[in-house]
Amino acid sequence: MADRELQVSELRGQLKEIIEQVSGGQRVVVKRYNGPTAALVPLADYLALGRLDAHARVTAHSEGHMHRIVITNISGGEGKSTLARETAFELQRRGYRVALIDTDPQASLTKSLGLHDDPASPAFHAEHTVASTFEVDTEPRLGRPLNVNGVDIWVSNDHLYRADTLIASDLSKQGNLREAVDQLEGQYDFLIIDTKPGITPLLNAAVAAADHILVPVSGDKGMENLDKLSRLTRAARGFSPQIKVALFIPNRYRAQTVLSRAVLQDLGDYQQIAPISRPIRDSVVIGEAARLRRPLIAYQPKADVTRDLQDVVDDLLLVLGEAQLAEAGEGA
Repeated sequence: MADRELQVSELRGQLKEIIEQVSGGQRVVVKRYNGPTAALVPLADYLALGRLDAHARVTAHSEGHMHRIVITNISGGEGKSTLARETAFELQRRGYRVALIDTDPQASLTKSLGLHDDPASPAFHAEHTVASTFEVDTEPRLGRPLNVNGVDIWVSNDHLYRADTLIASDLSKQGNLREAVDQLEGQYDFLIIDTKPGITPLLNAAVAAADHILVPVSGDKGMENLDKLSRLTRAARGFSPQIKVALFIPNRYRAQTVLSRAVLQDLGDYQQIAPISRPIRDSVVIGEAARLRRPLIAYQPKADVTRDLQDVVDDLLLVLGEAQLAEAGEGA
């Protein structure tokens, strides 16, 4: 059926007839000053166009854009490694391509994945860490990652201890990890970087490799160093101009305690910097899962704390704009 053309001036008088024709499959091109300005199309055509647009946006994302996320709180014991591990596996479960980088020489994340359980494990080799990226002056490259249940990981081990010295001796190497990570674009949807406590050259390099910061806070100790985040962020902007805090995450939350309620209230003072996610409750299930070397979603998928972590991932996807992409993809 050929498209019908009419002038804008004809539209009002013939609108009822035109709608009936469009409902029957006719496409109508509306012209103004002899040039097309709009079109009336059947609903099926309109929905098809919407599906094509959604597919194009999702495809463009999956082919190129990688969210680089660093999880840090200068205080220790805030749950950084747990959050990195569980966020990675929840995102992987949802169909995203995910990689992890462990930049804490204590290797809490690597150990929680069982990669140090066997003394003969390749996770003890330097080539599977990010240490080598700081050993060169130009063209730093990451070695081969290991894979755990569908998530790639650059592990930590004792070889990583020398990274601080290498960066401190040549501060231009602070951007080496970011440069190496640039080569991962198109391979992953999310890159999550776990960090060590305390401000050190390696922490600065890890933050500089990211674009988004997640900050878990579990108590007064975690609150004490939040003001130092601004200094850390400023130092990273020479390599990552757009970096900022994406979420503050209340962790190990106990609704019945005065301390947890006070921390949540105090975090409200930081809302002008970044939104606050829904809290993750304190639970022995997290320790049990780590001891068994299993992600929470596999160990206790229906546990309250598992749902809490899924809520935090929902909050993260919303902040990053991924929620809209996911909804568009579902409607395609």
